[in-house]
Amino acid sequence: MRRVLLFLLFLWPALFQSTTPFDSDRDACDRYREEKERADVTSPQSYIAQINLQRTLHEVNELKFHNERQQNRLLFYQILGWTLLLASVVVSIYHLLRTNRHLKQSEKELMQACQDAEQSIRRKNLFLSNMSHEIRTPLNALSGFSSILTESSVDAEMRQQCNEIIQQNSDLLIKLIDDVVDLSNLERGSMHFTYGPAEAVTLCRKVVETVERIKQTLALVQFSTPLTALVLTTDAARLQQVLINLLINATKFTSEGSITLSLEQHGEEALFAVTDTGCGIAADQHDKVFNRFEKLNEQAQGTGLGLSICQLIIQEMGGKIWIDSSYHDGARFCFTHPLHRKEVTV
Repeated sequence: MRRVLLFLLFLWPALFQSTTPFDSDRDACDRYREEKERADVTSPQSYIAQINLQRTLHEVNELKFHNERQQNRLLFYQILGWTLLLASVVVSIYHLLRTNRHLKQSEKELMQACQDAEQSIRRKNLFLSNMSHEIRTPLNALSGFSSILTESSVDAEMRQQCNEIIQQNSDLLIKLIDDVVDLSNLERGSMHFTYGPAEAVTLCRKVVETVERIKQTLALVQFSTPLTALVLTTDAARLQQVLINLLINATKFTSEGSITLSLEQHGEEALFAVTDTGCGIAADQHDKVFNRFEKLNEQAQGTGLGLSICQLIIQEMGGKIWIDSSYHDGARFCFTHPLHRKEVTV
């Protein structure tokens, strides 16, 4: 018991001292609350003032945010406007450049068309001039020698010579007309071709014999080939026409020497060549010889249609024709012809 009393006596001051801070803290809180309440009522920074201040600050912030948003939107529209303006300028420049390029191309094509038209007119005028001259020559011969035949004093030998001259000029006139008709038909694609098997070696020999009889030159017309026979699928009449045209053309420029028709087989093609020892053709004229109405020698007989017709016929038969530029002892015309014609089925 004594020990308990002594313990309580010892612990009592400690308990007293421990309650004092608690009371003082609570008193301090009460005083702070009272002062805070008193300050909220009497201070200019009252609750209403703070609410108004907060509301004002909120409105200011809202206005600031609205202004910033308006500025951003204005800036966006300005950037968008400048972008669209720049894009429209770029597109306009592109269209201007494209239009300018098309105009230049059209101008170039127009100039080329004008040049082609002028060239065509020049060639056609030359053709008409040549045709009038070429037709007039045989017609004059026909008229003159026909009148001689009407004279009673003409003997049989003279009549025979007149008949031969009349026949030659008739053939020449028919050839001129046939050339014009053939060119017209070839251009329209209305020329008829009849294809079938033909033996090319025999055909070439007959052509050479024909030209040898009607030639008006001292040059020897001959045929050369290593082949004994070569069968082609071709239009024999048109192939013969091409060979005769090339040989007759060679006789006009070869007064002496030789004119040789050669035939070889290269794979699935036949290679024909007409080689002469005449005056030859200048290298810068090679591209012109196949032009229509083109005559490299205005003094030579003809309309300038023969080689053009040959080219069109050979192309229709599936071959090609050219001048051998490596040959310099005259002129050499070469053309190919397929051994078998490939029919196109639609």
